[in-house]
Amino acid sequence: MKISVVFLDRDGVLNEDRDEYVRTLRDVNVYPYVPEAILQLTQHAITVIIISNQSGIHRHFFSGDTAERIFEKVIQTAESAGGKITDYYYCPHTPEEGCSCRKPRTGMIQQAVADHNIHLNEALMVGDSRSDYETSRNAGIPFILVRTGKGKETEKALKTMDPDLTVADTLKEAVSSIVRRT
Repeated sequence: MKISVVFLDRDGVLNEDRDEYVRTLRDVNVYPYVPEAILQLTQHAITVIIISNQSGIHRHFFSGDTAERIFEKVIQTAESAGGKITDYYYCPHTPEEGCSCRKPRTGMIQQAVADHNIHLNEALMVGDSRSDYETSRNAGIPFILVRTGKGKETEKALKTMDPDLTVADTLKEAVSSIVRRT
């Protein structure tokens, strides 16, 4: 299977997640293996796009400007080995707002498809939560669950539902699996 684009969740995949949201630049702690993983994807001509729910904005835990600065810090750190993250999308809405962009809906993926001429039959998603898993299913693309962030708890919940669930310890391990597929 050819993979030309990988959708990544942010918190719990690229950087440590926090129970009370990543609210400030000080809260950003990118996993040490992420720059090498992003470089590996780039070297294999795989487009990297982040899609992330950020309801802390509409919950007034942090501003949209702060969210943008957090994304910039995560991306700058993730690209520090020479890899490239093509774009990022985030949903600022709470679940109660029922928007089309909030995962597990596919609005962010559909926007990326329109913006970057993506073919979903060549796409894959990596995440750590049930909403990431459901987003991939709703978009009809393969999924790799990482055990970082909420991944271990998600794995327990999903394994009974999906015994064929693909799981990797970290993004680095997931990327190794992805480039072997390509």
